[in-house]
Amino acid sequence: MVVYVNNATRKTADVSAKDVPAQARKGGLIQFFSEVRRETSKVTWPSWKETYLTTIMVFIMVGITMVFFFAVDWMLALGERWLIGATG
Repeated sequence: MVVYVNNATRKTADVSAKDVPAQARKGGLIQFFSEVRRETSKVTWPSWKETYLTTIMVFIMVGITMVFFFAVDWMLALGERWLIGATG
């Protein structure tokens, strides 16, 4: 169900797929991919240098995050051993 709003009169019209003429639905998959191709040509793609630098930054951030969570896990494991050893 698609609802169109006419801003001039502020009326809504309920339009379902059965109300759309068959000619408007024609084209289907071929038209869809044609429109996708047209829209992707409008996209501003990053340069190879930007892509390379962004990839390197992602790997660095993953490494920093990995070290952080390793340290937190190690400290929690030490605390757990101390707690179990202290109560056992």
